Amino acid sequence: MKKIRKVMTRKNGFILAFLLPGILLFGIIYAYPLVNIFMTSFCKWNYKNFLRPEFLGWGHMFDNYIKLFTADRNFQMALVNSLKWVALTMLVQIPFTLLVALILAKKPLAWKFTRNAFIIPNIISTAAIGLIFLNLYSPSRGIVTEICNWIRPGSDISVLANETYAFWGVTFSFILFGGSSCLLLLTQIFSIDTSLLEAARVDGAGAGQIDRKIILPLLRPMLGTVSVMAANYGLLLYNEIALITGGGPDNATYSLSYYVYKTALGSTKLNFARGNTAGVIQFLLGLLLVGMINRAFRTDYVD
Repeated sequence: MKKIRKVMTRKNGFILAFLLPGILLFGIIYAYPLVNIFMTSFCKWNYKNFLRPEFLGWGHMFDNYIKLFTADRNFQMALVNSLKWVALTMLVQIPFTLLVALILAKKPLAWKFTRNAFIIPNIISTAAIGLIFLNLYSPSRGIVTEICNWIRPGSDISVLANETYAFWGVTFSFILFGGSSCLLLLTQIFSIDTSLLEAARVDGAGAGQIDRKIILPLLRPMLGTVSVMAANYGLLLYNEIALITGGGPDNATYSLSYYVYKTALGSTKLNFARGNTAGVIQFLLGLLLVGMINRAFRTDYVD
């Protein structure tokens, strides 16, 4: 028994030694900043007291949160926009990506080329994508502007100068680019036991019935995974906004990530506390989204 205990102690020591660097890195890079963000959201912290955040007091500790929801129009707009982008990724990007994956899984003519072409935007940096769309929407030389003015002559439509158009301009810069999600779904489809599909065909099931009754139910866990990825992309949207609209016009295309940056670092006031407060809300929204999607797709188990 003593020898067994010594072996187990030595084994546990080795396991801890290998885990310790990862635990330390997680604590330094993620856990500590996260705790710091939560703590400073209850403080007064800006350029005037940069080195010493001041606790607001127990009676006023939620003032930063109250001001965001009641008196900060930019935050309210950022919150609404981010929720819209989350909804659009779920209602547009995921169904479109699933449709492409189901079509490509049947291996039509040139399916490999189509698959590779569909994933190209996902291997290009979002900064490059943002610059591409900035040129497409350019008032002077953008092809989108030219098409709009050709459809409505004399209208002088400028995508980036109109609040509604600018929102949809940002949306179209990412909403159809689901190449990585499509690749994951394709991998899951190809891993399905072909005997199940052959048995269904023998029983007289058509392609549509096989997709609905066999493939889609088996794709449920992976659909939950890609839905979490897409929803979080919509919630964390930043690069496209920074490069295409800069939050404009009139701050109409603010997202939560862009609001956090502009509030904490992008203005002369450097309101770190309010930026951190918005970051906490964004973090909690992310947790809520992940929980709701996992529950909807029941990704914790498979029937």
